[in-house]
Amino acid sequence: MNFISQITNKSEFNKNVYTLFTGQIIVQAISFFVGFIITRLYAPEQIGVYSLFIGITTILTIISTGRYDAAIVVEEDDGKAKSLLLLSLLISFWFNFLLFVFLYFFSNPFMNYFNINSLGKWILIIPITVFIGSIIKAAQNYYNRYSEYGKMKNSDIIKSAGNSVFSVAFGLLQFLSGGLILANFIGNLFSALFLVLKFSNFFWKDIHLFYSIQQLKEVAVQYKNYLISYSLSGLLNALVTNGTPIFIVYFFSEKIAGYYFMAEKVISIPIGLIVASISRVFYQKASELYREDKTKFLALIINIQKKMVLFLVPFLIILSVFAPYFFKLFGEGWGYAGEMVKYFAILIFLSNVVAPVGYISNVINRLDILLYFNISIAVSRVITFYIGSLYLSFEYALLFSSMVVSICYLVFNIVLKKKIKSEIKSERVF
Repeated sequence: MNFISQITNKSEFNKNVYTLFTGQIIVQAISFFVGFIITRLYAPEQIGVYSLFIGITTILTIISTGRYDAAIVVEEDDGKAKSLLLLSLLISFWFNFLLFVFLYFFSNPFMNYFNINSLGKWILIIPITVFIGSIIKAAQNYYNRYSEYGKMKNSDIIKSAGNSVFSVAFGLLQFLSGGLILANFIGNLFSALFLVLKFSNFFWKDIHLFYSIQQLKEVAVQYKNYLISYSLSGLLNALVTNGTPIFIVYFFSEKIAGYYFMAEKVISIPIGLIVASISRVFYQKASELYREDKTKFLALIINIQKKMVLFLVPFLIILSVFAPYFFKLFGEGWGYAGEMVKYFAILIFLSNVVAPVGYISNVINRLDILLYFNISIAVSRVITFYIGSLYLSFEYALLFSSMVVSICYLVFNIVLKKKIKSEIKSERVF
């Protein structure tokens, strides 16, 4: 309760976190209770195929905008921020159009090569799902810029509710082969429509002022590092944070991927209440503080991470011990998902301690550091899973991979803080 009370005091930062926190409570509660139904309607293999679809679409959504959507929050000029929003969606449209053409003609050899034949015909809705996801990302970053966290909260609730309701409905109707995938698509569509319809009349009235080729070209050049370095970084990071089921399917099986997906999903529910809310508000607040007072900027980082450690350590210890018993509540055979938790608990801890301040490299304009970090975790993930698939059981392969990737997170955190301290010292000298 002490942790919760700390984020609900009257500072603007904490009030914004609390706004998103209350939304996350609803979102995660829906996911949690619906999970008990889904595991009884769908087999682990079907959930594994769904996790594969989610992994692919999440990764592609991150890079489909050229990462220009991330610059919306840090750009000082409102006009340029709107141009960045439009540029992001324009790039995403053409990216997904070309992706659809490619998949339409070459989906079978593509699935054969990457051992993802289980997706079947559902691979063709990946492009439209990715485009809808890019609308959500770009719009939420635009609302984040103006601290309109109520709209962000409501869009998350709509997406979660839509996904959950249709997942259960399709399961009850015995539409099992693609029910979870289609439900996810519908939930995202509802969320995107809500965000677009909530743009103010002023936004639509003067949008034409920021849609000239010259203005789009200007912001594209200004933030070209986002397209080059940040897109590659995002792709590599997503391969680890969201693409683990892809590796599991490739090196092991859909069934194991289904168990892992549910384990990670359930664990992320309580952690997501805190981390997702803090991360969004931190990005907006950090951008302001970095320009105004770098000492306070560093103090904010340290303060947030201390709170995360106090929350995560006892939580993960308890979860590692009792997860196997808890997951049995999801139905016969799901206790195995709980057994997995202890093998990647260390990665959950370090990745989430770093997560709220993961935008630091954006704010201090050191995307090169972020790129090196993401290369390290992606390469580590691939190599450790490959070695693990040859010589270890899945559980120990997961533990081995989690430990190596955790070291990368630890080094990344240390390097970023050293860079900030160096800038503070430089300012004091001058």
